[in-house]
Amino acid sequence: MIPNTEQDSKSSRPYLLLLLITIGLYALNFHSNDIWTENESFYADAVREMFESGNFLDIRYNYEDRFQKPPMTYWMIAASVALFGNSEFAIRLPILLAAIATAMLTYETARLLHGKKIALLAFAMQALSIQFIAGKQYASPEIPLAFFFSLTLYLFIRGRTSGKPLWTILAALSLGLTMLTKGYPYLIVIGGIIGLYLVLESGFRPRQLLEELKKLHLPITLPLILVTGAAWTVIMYLLHGDEFAQVLQKETLNRALTRKSSLDVLENLLFYPEVILWSFFPYSLLFYTALVQVCRKRGMAQSLTFSLSWFAVMLVIFTIAKGKIPTYFIQAHPAMAIITAVYLSSLRGSAGKGEQLFVLVLLALSSVIALIIGTLMIPVFDLHPLYYIAPGGAGAFMLYALFRKHDDPSASLLRQLQPFATTWASLFILAAGVMPQLEAFRPYDQIRTTLRAAKGIAPDLPLYLQGSTIHNLPYYAERRVENHADPVAVLKKDGPILALLESDSVSQNFEGRTLWRGLIYRKRSSESRLLIFMQSHLDAKKGDTSGFTSYSLIYKPAQQ
Repeated sequence: MIPNTEQDSKSSRPYLLLLLITIGLYALNFHSNDIWTENESFYADAVREMFESGNFLDIRYNYEDRFQKPPMTYWMIAASVALFGNSEFAIRLPILLAAIATAMLTYETARLLHGKKIALLAFAMQALSIQFIAGKQYASPEIPLAFFFSLTLYLFIRGRTSGKPLWTILAALSLGLTMLTKGYPYLIVIGGIIGLYLVLESGFRPRQLLEELKKLHLPITLPLILVTGAAWTVIMYLLHGDEFAQVLQKETLNRALTRKSSLDVLENLLFYPEVILWSFFPYSLLFYTALVQVCRKRGMAQSLTFSLSWFAVMLVIFTIAKGKIPTYFIQAHPAMAIITAVYLSSLRGSAGKGEQLFVLVLLALSSVIALIIGTLMIPVFDLHPLYYIAPGGAGAFMLYALFRKHDDPSASLLRQLQPFATTWASLFILAAGVMPQLEAFRPYDQIRTTLRAAKGIAPDLPLYLQGSTIHNLPYYAERRVENHADPVAVLKKDGPILALLESDSVSQNFEGRTLWRGLIYRKRSSESRLLIFMQSHLDAKKGDTSGFTSYSLIYKPAQQ
């Protein structure tokens, strides 16, 4: 039986402080950037079209059916847009709230299993893990999935520790919502985690395992999961038939089992272990240390059966799967945070001096790396010198933590929070100074404003786009976009013409109006490759605009 330490007597004030400064960082300028291409564009435009058509069941992007993902993320965004209007703020707000809630669920799960001190560390690790916090910056299903995934497992373990069936039933409902966010494969993933955990807890005794399975109340919970998670899929199949079924198979079975991979066997095995090194930064090195030590220490491993089952099942399933994307592993971060926090909290009482020194070096190394990155952003992006206060303050915190006396009860906790403090400072500089600056070469909102101000342009007139797809253009143009348009053919068309063409393609003799002219990023297909886009941005600031293309937004009315 897992020890229930809910009545832990230690104060919650450190957690509330970390929670507040985390919320402050998350909320800082989260809406300042235009919709990112390409993934966020699908969700932003689909929701815009939902309100335009009044149909919230069918999902359409650029006025074409989009069956790739279930509707939960779209519906969350639509609810926000209904309350706050169609804007970047409303589109990203549900993602922001889901990210905060996921970090809080990590705390609550750790607190339930291991107490408040470990929960505090687990929260810090989850809240600022790099890939997770990057995901909260744009609207896509990864963070809502992490929320419902974590909520399901928290409710499950809450039901198990309390013995109250209501929590288990709520866990089933949450699992259905998880499927409604990313699809039925997550029934297999979460079912695998719970199944492995119960097998290990039962000691591989069939009779004991059967008793544990009875506590899941499967005659009630399984229908609830299927009705909640599969109803939309059934409706879509009834409405759209084989067209929907083919997309569903491509996005699930084909991606997982038959998709061709360019990776060899070794690269497949090492893909997610390598991803963890940067995605779980600044605590990734400590996680690997914790994993090795936990496997060596039987007692600690037994106390971490739930979190180890969580991590192991995800690692095995996504390593076997053919399709590999780093964001698939975000849902394992809460388990990784709990494993690492338990290990760090055990050091003071059981580890030798050599092991303690090794961990201190890793904590300091991770902190220094984050501090250097944050400090370098200031001169590289030519930010105001006041930004040096952030890394300066984090550096002062590091020194304060390092020079606290070892017999001080708070010394070890402060040292363990060093990477949190320095990473927070670096992310503050990124959010406050760098991200708004990137909008200098992202003119999408200007295009929308220009089209809204222009008179006489029919709302159903399509926009012709020269070149490859600019995925957020349907959202900002608020109309259908015809991609890969031939500029010569477009300019010869009879009737009204609305087009976004490369400026060199528009002759000086063009008889219509040029509504707008400016630079659009075209070096790569997606701005989500943020480091490459940042480099193009910095080059453009120095006068090298080779990463961008000059476009002209033109309009020619129908000939009278």
